[in-house]
Amino acid sequence: MSKEKKRRPRAAELYSERTIANERDLLEFIEALDEDEGIRMQGDLKNHSGGGFIFVGYYRGSYCVNICDKVWNQKLRTYLTGGKDEWYYFDTGKQAFTFVMKEAKRPIQAWLY
Repeated sequence: MSKEKKRRPRAAELYSERTIANERDLLEFIEALDEDEGIRMQGDLKNHSGGGFIFVGYYRGSYCVNICDKVWNQKLRTYLTGGKDEWYYFDTGKQAFTFVMKEAKRPIQAWLY
């Protein structure tokens, strides 16, 4: 009889988030985004459930900001993205940063992924 080895889920090995501690770091990370990276932030939006999520990405030379609802999933015991998607596009990282700072919850709660 052989002993079974416990395996870690592959998603845990491939995916990780890094906490963004302050506004200065947030701006630096936005300006340095690659196309396979993104930033998730807690929003403070009255017209989105749970204050909403804010996502920042970079694709083909422009910065994209997605705002959506933040919905609690009781079964998974975590927050998930919901509906009410809004999309905004910016030419520079500084423009995207200025926009998201108007919509973000304070103190900043953001993660690089």
